[in-house]
Amino acid sequence: MKPINSQSQPNANVKGVNHTLHLYTSKVNKYSIQRAFLAFIGKDEKVVYVTTDDPASLIQEFSPMNVELEIIKPEEIKDLENEKNCKLRVIIDAGSTPNQEHAGIEEREHYINELSKRHSINCLCTYDVTKLNPETIKQLATHHNHLQLTTSDLTLLSGDLIDKSKLSDKSIEKMVKDNLEAIILALLQKKPMCGTEIIGNIHLEFNVLLSPGTIYPLLQSLKDKGLLNIEQNGKAKVYVPAKNAEPKIRSIIDEHIQIRKLLNQYLQQELIIKEVT
Repeated sequence: MKPINSQSQPNANVKGVNHTLHLYTSKVNKYSIQRAFLAFIGKDEKVVYVTTDDPASLIQEFSPMNVELEIIKPEEIKDLENEKNCKLRVIIDAGSTPNQEHAGIEEREHYINELSKRHSINCLCTYDVTKLNPETIKQLATHHNHLQLTTSDLTLLSGDLIDKSKLSDKSIEKMVKDNLEAIILALLQKKPMCGTEIIGNIHLEFNVLLSPGTIYPLLQSLKDKGLLNIEQNGKAKVYVPAKNAEPKIRSIIDEHIQIRKLLNQYLQQELIIKEVT
């Protein structure tokens, strides 16, 4: 599938809420997107999942993360008003709703933004882009302060975080992918992680959301090279540096650092020469 590029821009004026719109195509596993969003749940956060899907199937999907979900139907969303003593992390699985009526979408998204004025909330709204018309997508963007689009082979991002950077989102994504082996090894030096946690860490640090199809083959490759082992942590499989592999891992990370320094010195020198001449 060729990447789809959205021309809609998120509304930078939506404040007081981390309200992310994630559009995905039909071949994308929406649960991988949602699991990444749940990778960094705070101890004081309550997770609410809004969907029309069968609750039993959801529990199965998220059980490896040991996350306690409160599953509600779309018509129950206004009950969130009663949650006074905790922070909310909300997933709105809008792609599960067969009838994507514009009026219903507008009411729901407006309610989340109004609720954020009175309540601490971190909300991810996932929509199957193939079920939406262009006008609805454009309207949705005005209600969110982050916009992400995932196809089967690419994630595109835009939003406040990227707009504040002098780097383009394509440059950041390319940098992450070019150095992904070193980034993963550096993360796992700090603590063991499952694949979803790695995806979530990279997303948090760089605002780049990688697909499981990118992460897991690389993790397997690092395991085959003798750099990583897999351990069981409850129901989840976590990746840890292999015994006696730490010197090799540090060497790989250090090599990346030295190469970057060499490149930076060369580019800075050339820039100075150009300015002088």
